[in-house]
Amino acid sequence: MSAATAKRRPAASSPESVEGAGEKRSRLSWQPYIDATLGFRNHWYPVFFGNELKEGDISQGLGEGAVAEVKTLQILGERILFRRVNGTIYAIKDQCLHRGSPFSVKPECYTKETITCWYHGFTYDLRNGSLKTILTDPKSPLIGKVRLKTYPVEERQGLVFVFIGDMDPPARLEEDVQPGFLDDSLSVYPDGRAVIAKGNWRMAAENGFDPAHTYIHRNSPLVRAFRLPTVFGDTGLSESHGLRVIEGPGPKGVMLIRGVGSPVWEAEIEPGVKLKARFLPSDEGVGGEMVPEVSIWMPGGLKVDPFPAPGIIMFEWYVPVDEDHYRYIMTWGRYVKSPQEKDRFFEEVATLWKPLVPTTFTNEDEQAREAIHEFYASEGGWYKERLFGPDVVITKWRELASRVNRGIQRRG
Repeated sequence: MSAATAKRRPAASSPESVEGAGEKRSRLSWQPYIDATLGFRNHWYPVFFGNELKEGDISQGLGEGAVAEVKTLQILGERILFRRVNGTIYAIKDQCLHRGSPFSVKPECYTKETITCWYHGFTYDLRNGSLKTILTDPKSPLIGKVRLKTYPVEERQGLVFVFIGDMDPPARLEEDVQPGFLDDSLSVYPDGRAVIAKGNWRMAAENGFDPAHTYIHRNSPLVRAFRLPTVFGDTGLSESHGLRVIEGPGPKGVMLIRGVGSPVWEAEIEPGVKLKARFLPSDEGVGGEMVPEVSIWMPGGLKVDPFPAPGIIMFEWYVPVDEDHYRYIMTWGRYVKSPQEKDRFFEEVATLWKPLVPTTFTNEDEQAREAIHEFYASEGGWYKERLFGPDVVITKWRELASRVNRGIQRRG
């Protein structure tokens, strides 16, 4: 949508004032973010856990069946095929140059480094995308002269990252992940959760970081079972009070420091009718250290420290699939001092937090994101929303993302 079109729309609330002053600025200050329905181009994105893709066998002749050991995903609207060769993962566009057939319909790999289109035998080098041969026309002048798009891949902390874009990727993956995630001393659980969820990636990112969304978790089974202090929300936030905007060098994001603003632990609906948080940090058996710092980082990763228990850091990513879905990736990390401590942590995550968190806590987040998706997707929610005080955190994120992104992903 162009800026000219935006001017004809009803105005969003200003980040400085919920009464409507400064409306023109609010329309324009995060317009690139509004345009980023498919996410931001020229960034690294995590896409799956490395143990999901094994080393593939090779078909032994044209009459053999397809090779199963490939993985195909849609990321930012682009279909990408992944294959592991000698331990290294390569990524190539899942679409033959000839007539657009996806390799993933019946992937054929007759050598480790190649993939052959099952339709007409066009065969490409996985490492650089070059057309090596055409099985149905071995003397074709196209051979060696055309090249299929390939994608840079890095596998770190058990996660596979792919760079979506046209420019050379940043020299360091650290530019596009949450601070600390790649620390050598941080043990990251290598078999987290990766699912496709309903809604646009921006609804997910804003939900995870929304200082007032914790209201929906006040009665979560996880909160009740582990006596987690769950504030209704935080007010009085600003860049000088409980809110930090970080523009690098290195990762770029917005950090919310819980408890620094004016936390709301109870509210009066009418005289004599009050709603209170189930647990307060000062309550017996409730640790004050469980009021976490929450931060959102480009191009769409959350860090919650600590959660769901002291010493554990939760990491989430909201990776665009298409306009209406995102890939929801979740895992946990802990700084450990020994292999034995690492093993105990992994066992704790596998038996407790991985089963519990998605089913007793973040399932409520997924419900909320899906509930508002239609409003923003087809009802002009970006121009109808009426923001309030705590939303300054969200608007700072929108503005930051609009300033520092390396490009807007487009269809086609």
